[in-house]
Amino acid sequence: WDMMGRGKDARIISDMNEPWGESESCTSCGKCVQVCPTGALFEKGKSVAEMAKQRQFLPYLTIMRGGKR
Repeated sequence: WDMMGRGKDARIISDMNEPWGESESCTSCGKCVQVCPTGALFEKGKSVAEMAKQRQFLPYLTIMRGGKR
């Protein structure tokens, strides 16, 4: 994995920018979850309640990005 872009265009990429789930080098290490700047990625197996608790800051993020999610 690696980071590409800056600011609102920043994103996590993998092997030659392949879509997630199609990367042959993904080992499910969780590093992408740890570095996700928006908290949009979660570890496999988390409950809906755990994810909702973690996402409590998303309304603020939406305001900061001009209403775009």
